Amino acid sequence: SFLAIFIFYLAYNQKYIGVAILIQVYLFLDILDGNLARYKNMKSDLGAKLDNINDRVFYTLIFVFIGIGEVSLYLIISMVFLINLYAILATFYIVPRLRQLETVERRGLKKYFMNRGFIIGMDLGTVDILTTIFLLLDKINILYMILIVGFVLDIIMRLTELWWNERLEKAK
Repeated sequence: SFLAIFIFYLAYNQKYIGVAILIQVYLFLDILDGNLARYKNMKSDLGAKLDNINDRVFYTLIFVFIGIGEVSLYLIISMVFLINLYAILATFYIVPRLRQLETVERRGLKKYFMNRGFIIGMDLGTVDILTTIFLLLDKINILYMILIVGFVLDIIMRLTELWWNERLEKAK
């Protein structure tokens, strides 16, 4: 989309205030598009796949363009790898297996927050909010480190939660 290309251009040119604002617009439009499709009963497997592909491309490239000239190549590669690994694991491994379970029990910190109406994790909303905050503060290195640690911890948490629930169901 034109908006994504413009955001990439701003990121490459280190215009982080513009990127911070427009990344929120991008997220809003992405959520709105999905909600409208569901509301108008126009959702489709193709639409869902295209949305997923679009998100993967956008978030891969935005962190490449933000990182160029700001952080080490190692951090850029780590970020791109983890954001895509997270998406693949969640979409093709974790969520399908959780849906096969009769019940899913939460534990620890996740249970504490979910019982209070908060869902914690590294979804696109969380990534965008953190990205916006740290772009506005011009703390790009810290942004990459926080997101990398967040993705690693969330992958570990989601996998252990899945395996724990599978063991619980097997024990029934």
